Amino acid sequence: MEELDKIKKEINSASDLKELDGIYKKYLGKKGEVALALRSIGDLSEREKKERAPQLQSLKKEIEEEVLKRSSELKSSGAEEALRGEWLDVTAPGKKAELGHLHPLTQIQQKVNEIFSSLGFEIVEGPELETEWYNFDALNIPKDHPSRDIWDTFWMQDKELLLRTHTSPVQIRHMEKHQPPIRIIAPGRVFRHEASDASHDIQFYQLEGLMVDKDMSVANFKAVINEFLSQLFGENVKIRLRPSFFPFVEPGFEVDMYGPKGWMEMLGAGMVHPNVFKAAGYNPVNWQGFAFGIGLDRIAMMKYKIDDIRLLYSGDLRFLKQF
Repeated sequence: MEELDKIKKEINSASDLKELDGIYKKYLGKKGEVALALRSIGDLSEREKKERAPQLQSLKKEIEEEVLKRSSELKSSGAEEALRGEWLDVTAPGKKAELGHLHPLTQIQQKVNEIFSSLGFEIVEGPELETEWYNFDALNIPKDHPSRDIWDTFWMQDKELLLRTHTSPVQIRHMEKHQPPIRIIAPGRVFRHEASDASHDIQFYQLEGLMVDKDMSVANFKAVINEFLSQLFGENVKIRLRPSFFPFVEPGFEVDMYGPKGWMEMLGAGMVHPNVFKAAGYNPVNWQGFAFGIGLDRIAMMKYKIDDIRLLYSGDLRFLKQF
């Protein structure tokens, strides 16, 4: 009891937590007096063990309780002193928590998905790592076709796989597993081995659209695209179709929209080529359809008046906070 009273006085005289920690280690640390005594019990006789062990365990428990009690007292008094020494203005407004927000490309993709969903289109996805068959051959772009030069491709080392250059492969994958009528869009990231500048980058986002049914025509396509652009940019949009070439459609055309700077190219499209239907297992005599591809980065740049595509991937918060 005398030993315990001495230790309690020592604990209660500790003026700070650091000093208290030193007292704790002195008695209960690995080399502490009580800890060493507990480890030496094995050297005692059975009678001494029965007498000494309970005493040491009780002493250890008492010390732990006293240390915990003194620690609470020191922490409480320290907090009170800190508050007394610091002036607190309770009328000052709190700091507003800064919230994150969606990236402009994500905002555009969600809006585009929402518009096409309202028109009855299903949203589908496909792999970014593709085979040559889905990315080129099934889309009527054989090995010796000169139009392959348009798609500057990232090939894998074994030359059997590649990073997809467009989201058109998703069309083939979907048609292989589903029978018409089909109405889908396929948004996603694509890759081109191009030099980066204000309007080009090695990666960007594209949205592919496909509608297959009986008696599909260019008029159906024009109505769908006109409605899409009207909902995205406003009701009074003007569009026009210009003849163009894409291997997977026939006829093919570019779609322009009239804006503040005159006519601007928006997307490429056309009626699905019979060879594409054959590759997917459809009989082109029975089915017709149209397909279109939209660059989501370009849509974002036009809608938000961004003059450099690289800003979208810069991670610069000064730019991103504007959206």
